[in-house]
Amino acid sequence: MAQLKVIVNRLNKRKEPITDFSDKQNIIGTVARGYIFQGENTVSNNLGQWYVDRDGYYYWGGGLSVISLENAAPPFLPQITRDGKAVILLPKSPPIDLPLNRSQCLETATWMDNNFGDKCEAAVEHTPFTKQLLYAIACKETAIYVYRWINDHSPAEILGRCVFDASGDVNGTRMAFPKNTAEFIAKYGQALANELIGEANKTRAMRGWGPKQWVYAGYGIFQYDLQHILTDENFFRQKLWYNIDDCVDRVLKELRDKWENNVNDLFHTIKAYNGSGAKAENYANSVLQFLAWINKRA
Repeated sequence: MAQLKVIVNRLNKRKEPITDFSDKQNIIGTVARGYIFQGENTVSNNLGQWYVDRDGYYYWGGGLSVISLENAAPPFLPQITRDGKAVILLPKSPPIDLPLNRSQCLETATWMDNNFGDKCEAAVEHTPFTKQLLYAIACKETAIYVYRWINDHSPAEILGRCVFDASGDVNGTRMAFPKNTAEFIAKYGQALANELIGEANKTRAMRGWGPKQWVYAGYGIFQYDLQHILTDENFFRQKLWYNIDDCVDRVLKELRDKWENNVNDLFHTIKAYNGSGAKAENYANSVLQFLAWINKRA
């Protein structure tokens, strides 16, 4: 952590970063000019850098001065979890628009560990990966919704409702097969489409939304993409995302495949797991930030 000093007359202390200074809803207090505390630079958005203190509260970087990096972890210093596992790096740069803050990340990781920890630990036993990495990927992929559900819904119900990503029909930005619902129906027919539309609408209802005639593209807590139906049709026909074992099996298969082309390089393995380009790099930085928080708590 860095030592930080407040350089404005009053600086808001918030539960999470904001993107509009007029947003006052998550302010829990203020700190005065000259206040010094320990914090980490974890988030960057349209307002600039944000720092989080030891208690998980956020401060706008424009009101702060870094007066000491003595206690800060070097950004490229590897942290080895244990023998036989991948070397864990801190993010190469602060991730943009993290979907969760630290406390939400840890709440999600605790929920996953309590409900699926033994199965995740067994699944990663002979891999370079850890169960904490799986939790971090879930934090990036679906926990923005999951952490809101964990106190009101069963683990089985939550797994089933992890059906997201309507980008093909909402804005036409999806490039992978199927680009939209019409393309899916053309190849796989209306009956299967109706099954998947029904699953998406159950999730929409849980989120307080009305139904749509859209086939969604992301399935399961790690968001196994619908493009995989071309080689793994059974996963979607049998609704295997309801089972944590099948979800873990798919995410680890993808990670192992990417690891073979990026041996001993977890950052680029995670980046390749998501794709390529700037968005995939931010994805990797986000997952590594979540992983750093989870490992520190563990």
